[in-house]
Amino acid sequence: MSFYQYLKEHSEKNPSHPAIIEGDTTLSYGDFAAQIECFANALSKLELNANSKIGLLCLNQKEYLVAFFAALLKGVPVIPFNFMLKPEDLVYIAQDAGIDTLVVDSVFVKPEVAPFFKLFPHKILVGPAEPSQVGEGTLSWDEFMVMGESKDPLTKHKRGESLPDVILYTSGTTAKPKGVMLEESQFDANCTGFLEHLHFTPEDKVIVALPLFHSFGNIMALVLLRSGATLILLKQFQPKTILESIAQHKATILPLVPTIYSFLVQLYARGGYDVSSLRHCISGGASLPEALLKRVEEGLGVTVIEGYGLTETSPVISVNTMKDGSVPGSVGPVLPNVELEIVDDAGKCVKQGAVGEIRVRGETVMKGYWNKPNETKETLSSDGWLRTGDLGHMDENGRLFISSGRIKDLIIRAGENVSPLAIENALMSHEAIAEVAAVGVADERIGEKVKVFAVLREGTQATEQELKELCRKKLPAFMIPDLFQFMESLPKTATGKILKSDLKNLK
Repeated sequence: MSFYQYLKEHSEKNPSHPAIIEGDTTLSYGDFAAQIECFANALSKLELNANSKIGLLCLNQKEYLVAFFAALLKGVPVIPFNFMLKPEDLVYIAQDAGIDTLVVDSVFVKPEVAPFFKLFPHKILVGPAEPSQVGEGTLSWDEFMVMGESKDPLTKHKRGESLPDVILYTSGTTAKPKGVMLEESQFDANCTGFLEHLHFTPEDKVIVALPLFHSFGNIMALVLLRSGATLILLKQFQPKTILESIAQHKATILPLVPTIYSFLVQLYARGGYDVSSLRHCISGGASLPEALLKRVEEGLGVTVIEGYGLTETSPVISVNTMKDGSVPGSVGPVLPNVELEIVDDAGKCVKQGAVGEIRVRGETVMKGYWNKPNETKETLSSDGWLRTGDLGHMDENGRLFISSGRIKDLIIRAGENVSPLAIENALMSHEAIAEVAAVGVADERIGEKVKVFAVLREGTQATEQELKELCRKKLPAFMIPDLFQFMESLPKTATGKILKSDLKNLK
């Protein structure tokens, strides 16, 4: 089924049930479906061609979701923009994808973004800014929606056969962003597999602080809306705002990345927030240290469900089940519609329990990278296996563990493979550590030294010597860090993932 069909069903069964809460605004399923239809009809009034695409430069807001689902309904390929990118990277994506229609929020209307706006013949402006500030061919959101109020039957857009429904661009932390080509049917299949492990109901209310442009935020919105639940959209990815929203709306589900959970628990411990409504916290985007998992479960009184996925796999590959609850260190059993194998350097499957590269295959794996045949060939084998670049192992119960993190993050110290993930997990067991990252820095004598960047929890202290002593107790000698640097904060992506590439370049 299309997501519009799911939303239409909810709108007919319970039209007044809240689909989206954004600040003081509540959008019911009935109104949500009507706005999607209106936007899709308005797209018919634009001079689109077979290669037309629509870009979304928005915060977490109802207009983003209306435009996203309307583009899928109309059949116009849609490309969400990472609003944390620099203007030149936004220009790169717009030109690389060939986007001609842009939905943009007023908050992004700035002089330095003007060259980006000039790329689009059609622009739809959300918010208080004047259309003249964005340039020729700009309509306000309200003006555009009026165009779609006609009751003419909706016709599908005639697009090029090779075009996907959605192109999600990767973060591009080490190179230019790559566009991952995905279909609406793949998101639907991923939701189906996801719902075999986790069960949501129309009574659930989910905090969506994860950016909707990111695959994690995207799938959480899709799976909860498919279930008829309520999304509470947050424009600020901040622990204080998240805790206030849980208390205000009696939220039941909270998906976040580990770094945000660390600060959330720290703030919650000071008191003043009611989170008793929460049923589950869902963690993804990066490895969740066991010590942090325990802090979240004990601190918030919830069960933490950890999962694993990639943008290239729509995105969920595996996730722990609500039935089994949290399994420290594990990202759960593989979804029923995903094949997974662990292979060695030669591409041969390893024995159960042995560490190797994770490869996956199935209906949720991307078609390829947009305009990048060489990168596609490096990542996707001829028989459909996708190389994840992650190192993991399976236990005897069929649960997946991300054993050593990313292959590219391995530190080669005096000929030994050092797992930064093992070091980080060890250090997170120290009560003073709020967040930590281990990276390799070049060294003429031993190839790479292990350098740790650490952020301490407010009001605590820790010395380099005691952290090294902790590592000696928990790790083999060749993994003991050589260097420590204490920071006030670590550089992160829009979703809160630590940017190790930036740390490696710090002097």
